[in-house]
Amino acid sequence: MGLTNFDQVQANAFIGSQFLTQGNTWFAKPYSGSDNRDGKSPRSALKTLLQAQSQAKANQNDVVNVFAESDTAANTTDYQSATLAWAKDGVHLIGVNARQALSQRSRVAFASSYATASNLFTLSANGCLIANMEFFAGVASVNPTGCFNVTGERNHIVNCHIAGLGGAAGANDIAGAYSLQISGQENLFEDCVIGVDTITLGAALNSQLLMSGGAARNIFRRCVFLCYTNHATNHVFLRAATASIDRFLVFEDCQFINPVDSLSTQLTSAFVVNAAAGGTVALVGGKTAVLGATHWNSTNSANVTAVSGTPASATFGLGVDVTLA
Repeated sequence: MGLTNFDQVQANAFIGSQFLTQGNTWFAKPYSGSDNRDGKSPRSALKTLLQAQSQAKANQNDVVNVFAESDTAANTTDYQSATLAWAKDGVHLIGVNARQALSQRSRVAFASSYATASNLFTLSANGCLIANMEFFAGVASVNPTGCFNVTGERNHIVNCHIAGLGGAAGANDIAGAYSLQISGQENLFEDCVIGVDTITLGAALNSQLLMSGGAARNIFRRCVFLCYTNHATNHVFLRAATASIDRFLVFEDCQFINPVDSLSTQLTSAFVVNAAAGGTVALVGGKTAVLGATHWNSTNSANVTAVSGTPASATFGLGVDVTLA
């Protein structure tokens, strides 16, 4: 059955309120959709993002809308049995949901059978807007190494929960694993949550954010980083090895939360940034802070810099318990 005039008017009004574009708008419903449909309206929604991306055209600002259909993960998740590569420039991915900060109900996650030594989602395209989505990497395997890998440039990721290392009982606590890895340049993350605090980590050297490949001029604005650990040094919020950053990596009004009052282990350092990382990690804004770490960086390498704020550099943004005078 085709759309009635009223249906079409409603659909067009919805589309216009979400994204003004010269390209096509595609619709996906991971629970009730079907890849045998055309994906051109909410009533004829596709099932998978893989199919939606295959129909979209690069560099036309095509938009893929992913609908939440309930509050349960099973009814709102596009499950992957291989890495989902978002590879077409200028194709945007928008979750249609309550736009909450954590665990958005427009989701991408591993299928339970996933046991490949690779990540869940790779953003290799350039110039994409990705908003209101959750990417959850958690499966009962020691192989998956990460959640969200950004190799493209000039992308804008807004209000997404990027949740890696989420396997039950620390199954994905793997050396080199990450929630978010960046090797591309000039990407902007706004109002995102990176990491989970529901799984205990610390058996292996890994991080919520992993920089690689000389990633240049990436910015995080008003983002929250989460972890939960039983080891003071193995798991950290940020890991940046030699030549992994170029120019700068900015954290503007970002919070790094290790919930020590909920029995997580105090981190010795929030970051492990090599002295030869190749660029400056800039802590900007009066709201940038870390809870549950004694120091910002593992060494006095002089490339982790507090750009604003009045406290002394040694204590800038470090959480302090409030006590009675």
